Amino acid sequence: MNRTLILGLLFLVLGGTAWYVIAKKNKQTGSHNSWDMEFSVANTNDIGKIFIADRQGRTATLERKQKGWFYNDKYPARPSAVDNLLETIANVRVLNIPPNGAIQNLVKETAAVGIKVEVYDRNNKPLKTYYVGGVTTDERGTIMIMDGSEQPYVVHIPGFIGQLRLRYLLGDDEWRDRAVFREKPEEIQSVSVEYPQRRNESFKLEKTGEATYDIKPYHATTTLAKTPRRKGVAEAYLIQFESLVAEAFETQNPLRDSVTALVPFAVVTMKKTDGEEKKVRFWPVEVEYRRDDGAPYVSRYFTDVNNEDFLLTQDRVMGGIFRGYGFFYEGLPEKNRLRN
Repeated sequence: MNRTLILGLLFLVLGGTAWYVIAKKNKQTGSHNSWDMEFSVANTNDIGKIFIADRQGRTATLERKQKGWFYNDKYPARPSAVDNLLETIANVRVLNIPPNGAIQNLVKETAAVGIKVEVYDRNNKPLKTYYVGGVTTDERGTIMIMDGSEQPYVVHIPGFIGQLRLRYLLGDDEWRDRAVFREKPEEIQSVSVEYPQRRNESFKLEKTGEATYDIKPYHATTTLAKTPRRKGVAEAYLIQFESLVAEAFETQNPLRDSVTALVPFAVVTMKKTDGEEKKVRFWPVEVEYRRDDGAPYVSRYFTDVNNEDFLLTQDRVMGGIFRGYGFFYEGLPEKNRLRN
């Protein structure tokens, strides 16, 4: 057997082996990528639950329910955080494969600081499980390793520059919805607003029938308004409760106990037609000055919700609900409208 024949046979064997490997990968994935490169779930409507955990024992479970996404089976999840995560899960792609010399260190680093991500469908069946590691030195890529694989990959979202690790947030303040009020007006039974230092402007708005409301003073000592009620004002007031969102949680703020011991500027109590009730207290915390006349106004408030949550809210968001009793009646002066 001459040298040419031997080389020919060797070529056929190597070629056949390569064809087998490629065909096997294509059969497994239906694409040119290896199975452990397919991190994305293209149709996020199929996703029903996402579980995230880090090496410090912190966990986050996001579940899709009838009323939207919930965090740890208790709190409504922050919509923007969920949207960012779903966008990442849908669009993540392999950017490049690290050089062989770097693989061992990347695997060790991911094992030490990685975040585990489990994605399930609406029937609680696993779709993907992978680990999110650190970022590349240029911060354009993020390391990911598929569960069951020892091959790390540098991934990214095409068109997005930055690390993806931050989108897999952990901790209550990051995942929880910051909405102070997110109510449908037709489901509100009553709203009362008490101003401890301006008692005569405190009021209670209560639903008495289909699209009909009664507005009366909060305190019995307040003189009843004698002018006609402004048409449509009660309905317009309740519409504002559809989306009143805080700037941030202040759960760990060291001033929390001392602030909540003070007399609040306003106490807003909202009761729904199903009996659910929410009590929110506001304390001015930051003052700014108007550009036109230099007059001071409160721009931010510390806000306590049901003696459980402590947040920072902005007057430009919340100011519309700080109205006085006189606001709902014709002929009363502008000073009775309690906007900062």
